[in-house]
Amino acid sequence: MNKIDFKILWLREQFKWMGQHSGYDQVVEPIAKVQPGEHTSIFKRPEKKPFKGTKRILAWLAREAHTSPYYTVNSTSVEVFALLRCLIYKIHLVHLTYVENDLGILSDFKDLLSLKLIGTAHQPVSWWQLMHPNPNVISNLDALIVLSSKELRYFEQFLPDRVYFVPHGVDVNFFQPNPEITEKKYYPRCIFSGKWLRDIDTLAKVIDEVTSQNSGIRFDMIVPRTSRNDPLFFRIARHEQVTWHTDLSDEQLLKVNQQANMLVLPLLDCTANNALLEAVSCGVPVISNKVGGMSDYTRDTFANLSPVGDVDSMVTAILELADSPQQQIVQGKAARAFAEEQLDWNDIALRTLDIYSKAMYI
Repeated sequence: MNKIDFKILWLREQFKWMGQHSGYDQVVEPIAKVQPGEHTSIFKRPEKKPFKGTKRILAWLAREAHTSPYYTVNSTSVEVFALLRCLIYKIHLVHLTYVENDLGILSDFKDLLSLKLIGTAHQPVSWWQLMHPNPNVISNLDALIVLSSKELRYFEQFLPDRVYFVPHGVDVNFFQPNPEITEKKYYPRCIFSGKWLRDIDTLAKVIDEVTSQNSGIRFDMIVPRTSRNDPLFFRIARHEQVTWHTDLSDEQLLKVNQQANMLVLPLLDCTANNALLEAVSCGVPVISNKVGGMSDYTRDTFANLSPVGDVDSMVTAILELADSPQQQIVQGKAARAFAEEQLDWNDIALRTLDIYSKAMYI
């Protein structure tokens, strides 16, 4: 079998809060373009109900899998469909693009069907240690892709010499600076996005302090209404300098990023982060924390990273950058160059395909 001949099946998810140009699912299409073998995909649809009479069986299988808290009856249903497709079409390699969500029963059949199983882990080691009841499930894979180099050491204990760091990519052709915006607005705008593993306590303190010292600085908060029940968001919402965004179209999200002077993103932990990647690709300087995968996705030329919870350092960084339009331009160009050179999905696809080939010939 030549390297280009193997048949690939992707288990995929597209989340309702992500647009058509966001998320890890973007890796599939560029791989399909450069790998001339046969490809097929199965999408996990959370709203899709199991066939009548099968729910009890699927629920039992899901419990027996002893896997992630994100693994559901719907996950088992998708794996069953994947097994059937592998059997019918003689698939050689299955890539579970969200291993926390969808790795359960497939590994029990991979030897029988001569399958190679590859997974991509999205959650940081802190989540795996805190939440996953059986992280040793990773040892059933033939290769694991991690989205932060810091995760390598942890997963190597379960899968020696078969854990690979490949960065999360970004659609650099869609998320790009607006060439018509030659300079930002007089009132500097800081963008914040998301809820998962964000340090909202630090964010609230930072906004309090920044607005007290410079009332002209604005904050654009991209947070779904269903995720705004944290009392700290009510504290943030008292400030007239804060604008809230939700249910943005791809074009609206792009515009908010393009108009931002800086990304302010206090974090508790992370691997990759879509909010970060999209802002960087739009040429937005970054103010965040030295944690998780941030060192993989930023450089000193455009990012100021403080220790977790260091309010004073973040406030100082915001105020200094707000007062220096020229520095914003310099850092913005460096951010955009980094995204083009390191995070283009076409390059990420080639690196991912290389891991497929390694797994096939282990």
